Amino acid sequence: MSRYKSFSVHSGICRCHKAIAAIGAGITAAALPLTILGVGTVGAVLFRVSNISAHSMMPEEISSAVVSEPEENSSLTEPEEPDSSEETHERKKASGGRDDTPVSSESSSESSSESKSNKKDSGKGQVIEKQIGDSGYHYGSVYVKDGNSNYDLDIKKLLNSHAKCKIKKNAGYQVLIVHTHTTESYAEKSRDWYSKQYNPRTTDKSESVVAVGDEIEKKLNAAGIRTLHITTYHDYPEYPGAYDRARKTIKAYLKKYPSIEMVIDVHRDSITREDGTKIKPTSKIKSKKAAQVMIITGCDNEGKLEFDGWRNNSVMAVQLQKKMTDKYEGLARPLYFAPFRYNMDLTPNSLLIEFGTDVNTLAEAKYSGQLVGNCLVEVLEKYVVG
Repeated sequence: MSRYKSFSVHSGICRCHKAIAAIGAGITAAALPLTILGVGTVGAVLFRVSNISAHSMMPEEISSAVVSEPEENSSLTEPEEPDSSEETHERKKASGGRDDTPVSSESSSESSSESKSNKKDSGKGQVIEKQIGDSGYHYGSVYVKDGNSNYDLDIKKLLNSHAKCKIKKNAGYQVLIVHTHTTESYAEKSRDWYSKQYNPRTTDKSESVVAVGDEIEKKLNAAGIRTLHITTYHDYPEYPGAYDRARKTIKAYLKKYPSIEMVIDVHRDSITREDGTKIKPTSKIKSKKAAQVMIITGCDNEGKLEFDGWRNNSVMAVQLQKKMTDKYEGLARPLYFAPFRYNMDLTPNSLLIEFGTDVNTLAEAKYSGQLVGNCLVEVLEKYVVG
């Protein structure tokens, strides 16, 4: 399995911004991409890529709108690992004002950015396996962690609302599954420790979040809800700009297939405490371990994101959260109501779903994909027409 050896964008980008400020207007934007990526002066660690999966469900006529597949055995250098308090600037563009990685909803003292790493330290860090419980405000079984200052979700009202969604079974594509961070992957084994040099990224789609998307796709297609799963890399070979590239992909497929009613961006989270301890959110469902799942729905908190339709997305998000909590107790972490866009402005039923963290196993995440797929089928059944 091919993995990034020391993947860090946060530090590289922040350093580049400082360098740009110092150099001034003498350097054009065209000269910067390789420096931002970490190729040349910033990077120092080699990343080997092999065993690239050929799995792709991308129609040929749209392939020009998305990033091409990496060549086998290609390599690039990466910047140093960041301090967890640093934020990238790039991700705040297409995501509507924020960093690519959502803030963890477990507690304010825990960061969902990738962990601090000392390249000279090949030691181990602690992993704590736990079920993240209910927190935030709630109505019944639905809990919400609210990142907005100007809006709250009226959970009761949303549960009784009708989403702007019309599903036609056994017809054209109804659901689009994408991955903004296609290389996000999981731990190889379930342990109470992790290597401080380990970085959970891979170009092997059978080992990444793509495999989780496959499980959701299977459930929806089996129920007659035709689903298109796009496995294009948006964060490789360049990590900066992933949301911009994903946006182009989504828009291309929505134009090609106007029957699509829902877009699901499948991710995995990372929760790392200040002391380097990583959290593995897990729940036992039907005597089997599942990676806990967090739904994210966005909001135009200050009216600056050109995201007027955010309320439409919240209807579907809350109704799926309700189904998950009632059908599979412990599967869902509190829903995160984020003051950001994450390309959710492109359809009225857009969702971003985080499956576990970097210390959950792929098997746990895939099992959660199956469970969420079951829930999606039941929720979308209410919106079947014709």
